[in-house]
Amino acid sequence: MAKEKSKAKKIIIPAVAVILTAAIVVTGYFGWYKPKHGIIQKSGGGSDTKQSVTITPAEVSYETADYKGAKVPKPFVEIFEQAEKDSEAACKKYGTALTVGDCEISETEFGMTYFDMFIYASDDEINDPNGLKPSTASAPAAQAYGDGGATWADRLREATSDALKNRYILFSEALENGFLPSDYTVLELSGIPETIEYNAEVKGVTPDKELAGSYFDGVTVSLYVRNLILRAYADEYETAVTDSFAAAHSDSEIKDIYEQNPSKYNYVDVRVFTIFSEDDEAVERAKKEVTDLDSFYKFGLDYFGKYDSGYADKQEKETRCHFATFDDLDRLYGSSIAEWCFAEGRQAGDVSVVEGIIYNCLIFVEKTQYTTCSVNFYESLTAFNENGLQAQNESEINGSKNAAQSHYDLLKRNNGSLETMKEIADSYNESTRSIDTRGKCERSHVSDMGYNVARWMLSSERKKGDFEVIESDIGYGVYYFDSINKEDTDAYDKIRSNLAEEEFEHYYDSLLVFNGYKTVTNSGVVDGASQKGEDSCARYAEKVSERRSSQ
Repeated sequence: MAKEKSKAKKIIIPAVAVILTAAIVVTGYFGWYKPKHGIIQKSGGGSDTKQSVTITPAEVSYETADYKGAKVPKPFVEIFEQAEKDSEAACKKYGTALTVGDCEISETEFGMTYFDMFIYASDDEINDPNGLKPSTASAPAAQAYGDGGATWADRLREATSDALKNRYILFSEALENGFLPSDYTVLELSGIPETIEYNAEVKGVTPDKELAGSYFDGVTVSLYVRNLILRAYADEYETAVTDSFAAAHSDSEIKDIYEQNPSKYNYVDVRVFTIFSEDDEAVERAKKEVTDLDSFYKFGLDYFGKYDSGYADKQEKETRCHFATFDDLDRLYGSSIAEWCFAEGRQAGDVSVVEGIIYNCLIFVEKTQYTTCSVNFYESLTAFNENGLQAQNESEINGSKNAAQSHYDLLKRNNGSLETMKEIADSYNESTRSIDTRGKCERSHVSDMGYNVARWMLSSERKKGDFEVIESDIGYGVYYFDSINKEDTDAYDKIRSNLAEEEFEHYYDSLLVFNGYKTVTNSGVVDGASQKGEDSCARYAEKVSERRSSQ
């Protein structure tokens, strides 16, 4: 589900932006992939009706044009029309992999999307229900997916089918309901053909050959860009529909749900240190020696310092478990840990060793049950790199930090002027959530902010006009505190969001069984398409592996 409200979703462009990060594949006992929205695995639908929705049209500044009786951004019309011709030709030459309603999806489009899904999965962009992601340094077929004998090639084949079905269905619904994508999305995507043409000209090849270098022969600029447009349309339309469902619930209804079971929605702040389950001696030592936070840290350093010489530098980050819900703790450590942390009468400073699923957990309570309010603030983020990823080297870290510090110094010289902060954001901000709002972020909850930003924003010492340089997962930025929305709590927002997401699931399921969106899969063509995508992934992985070996 799209989480950010009324914001453009980050656009990842696999064949244009070179993504080099690799992820550690976690093994363990996991269930097989459960598709997003509870997608029904069958070839057709049996209903003549679908659930209707009402969405509030977004305000856009670009010009629109007619496309099949619907309004779409004018820059997209030529892309759509050429893509239809390219798609028809590809289906005739290579075969049709999927048919969704009256839309035929060629082997070429399926194989191209398979490769894209590999990149998206490595960057946590496919909402994997088991929390897994592949390494980009190895081909999907060479990587196990969990312990059930499946590989990432199996996973990506299913994910590609589901993603294409999702995009075509929601794009059709978006057109029917008069939905238009954001200014940001149109600006970003309408410029991609020109970027590809420039890169091709530098290399002395055609634009289609430029793309074939990342994918395979048969991929065209129009097919590639249309695929990105469909993804953006589907993501933003889902957000708009979900927002409409959320708005339909009254504040009193949400409050009643919260008061029935506050601990289901509240947070706790605890420190957790794991002790090997068979180490009874360490458990007894912890019970005797650990009485406060200082002795908690000392025990951890004594225990893990002998295994890891650099543990002292990691301990604070590795033991923090802040803004943790009951479900978070249950998932990470087990129900016994969650129940202890949320027990009635729990006080700050409490410490205990509690047996979890795998480990014994030494727990120190910093803050008992609470909920927070949303925050209004301004930001100017300097990303570590153009791909919006974690820093790849010291140079990226220093570059981002130094830029943010210079913006902080400028703001300080102007006495923390809000207008100066806006001007800094206008010129330097690289955060997709606030790039169109002069850096302003409204109604931001803990889940929107990131750990360091949230801790600073929610400090009891914070006052209007405070500003600071803060590190996030993707860069350093200057952050400027504006105000707290005292009636807008995280708990209420979470309940409203959960209700809206469930309602979107029902809405999407009604579309899946609608006769107009009957889906047919040609398994033989899908096999060939998946192999083409797999070959592209393998070539990409080889390049990533070579780069790492040379560093």
